[in-house]
Amino acid sequence: MISRFSTQKKNVKCSAIECKRFWKCDKGAFAVEYAFAMPVFLSLLLGTFDLAGIFFGTMLLEGGLREAARYGITGDLTPGVSKVERILETINNHGAGYIDVKESELTTLVYSDFDAIGNPEPFVDADGNNSYDVGESFTDINCNGNWDSDAGIAGAGNGSEIVLYTVEHEKNLITGFLGPIIGDDGKYTLKATVAIRNEPYGGGPSC
Repeated sequence: MISRFSTQKKNVKCSAIECKRFWKCDKGAFAVEYAFAMPVFLSLLLGTFDLAGIFFGTMLLEGGLREAARYGITGDLTPGVSKVERILETINNHGAGYIDVKESELTTLVYSDFDAIGNPEPFVDADGNNSYDVGESFTDINCNGNWDSDAGIAGAGNGSEIVLYTVEHEKNLITGFLGPIIGDDGKYTLKATVAIRNEPYGGGPSC
């Protein structure tokens, strides 16, 4: 009985020592820490690339549109090149190869003054419902024969007219990591707008 008890006690002491050595052992700790930290690090890195691409593209697009508007206020026209083509060329030259705006992504609307931007064409609200109904009389400011919720006239305008330049440019996220959060299917839209008054170079009203 004494011999068996002594043997059991000795075995218990050995197990305790082994457990103590196990908890003190730090072999493989780096691998465990790496496994926890790496996904967080990659998320921050990839997300930073996507956000940086958005900010960089916005800066280039806004700067390019301002430069294009500075050209647009003048009556200077290059033979064989339309004003819209020159405006697009100016925007894309400023885009550093990262921004490449297509004509379909550029909108130019002409107004008589800054206060008229975005306003609907005036109409007679015959039934008093505060909205235009087909058949009600209206003032066709943009001369297209239809009532419009925005009275702007498509074009680059003539002398002394107000022109609203708007670009909506679709881009792909650099890594696509933020695709589920930003944009649609890895794509997002950059938008820039600037309104300017053309120089008084003549030409009369656009409509």
